[in-house]
Amino acid sequence: MNFTPARQTRLTLAALMTGLLLTSCASTVGAETSEGDTLTVDTDFGEVTVPTEPKAALGFYTTDVDMLIALGYPLAKEQPIRDEWSGFPAFFPQDELEGIKGFHNYPEFNLEHILEVGPDFILNGLGYETDLHDKLTPIAPTYTYDGFDGGDWREKFLAIAQDLGREEQARERLDAYYERAEETKAALEEKGVSPVVADIGYWEGQVYVSCYSISCLIFADLGLEITPLADTDGDGEPDRGDNPLSDEQLSQLADIDMFFTAINEDGSGLITEEESLKANPLWTSLPAIVNGQVYTYDLEMAQGSPSGQDALLEVVREALLG
Repeated sequence: MNFTPARQTRLTLAALMTGLLLTSCASTVGAETSEGDTLTVDTDFGEVTVPTEPKAALGFYTTDVDMLIALGYPLAKEQPIRDEWSGFPAFFPQDELEGIKGFHNYPEFNLEHILEVGPDFILNGLGYETDLHDKLTPIAPTYTYDGFDGGDWREKFLAIAQDLGREEQARERLDAYYERAEETKAALEEKGVSPVVADIGYWEGQVYVSCYSISCLIFADLGLEITPLADTDGDGEPDRGDNPLSDEQLSQLADIDMFFTAINEDGSGLITEEESLKANPLWTSLPAIVNGQVYTYDLEMAQGSPSGQDALLEVVREALLG
């Protein structure tokens, strides 16, 4: 199970871009040019000049689409989705996506189709693909950042909003989340609910304890105790790195009261359905398994975006408070 795009196979785009660059120029191509002012901001990829009021913004990865919606940008008529998906995540704001068509763009990038869509602004969170920015700017003005470098996505979101002159929208959205989180934390304290929690996954024959997902951000916001197994470097703080456990080590999970685990869009990938685990008494005797304290969430919530954070908070809230 992979939690972020950065961990998946990257495909070569040189041949595609050779043809693309021959049919495009250094300015926006195929888009209806936005009227109004532009602004120039200094980014990790140099200075970029973008329209302040684009008419057809495009998010290069799905989390970027969600951020554009949260910041009040009008969307281009088509937006990217992952190759294995049939549509946008169900927890995304459906009203804003009404009439917007999805096209597959990850893990194999579809730059030719983006050119056909004709955006007048691109938000690109896949900055770890260091050569991608220069391949997008011939299509439309592009703001690129690395949304998957292990940092808190909320800090990046606010920084992007500040750069683009939309800090008010970002703070309004984040404040609504923090208010809901504080309400939930108060309810937990009132009811005396204080479980030890963990985010776990399973692949290649091992159980992984991890804070790679934004789940640990939510656990921390709610004042929950995260299992020490998530502290992979021993500094006393949960880490985004993984802690793999072999079949013989599963008894280490016995002190955890509740498991949270990501599943695929179609519901597959549920850890409790793994045959090797079901046959392992160390797993089946764990208190969280015996007591049915395993809670699932959509894998895309783990990536980090306004709607994902809101939706995963509700998953955790429902699990804790019913």
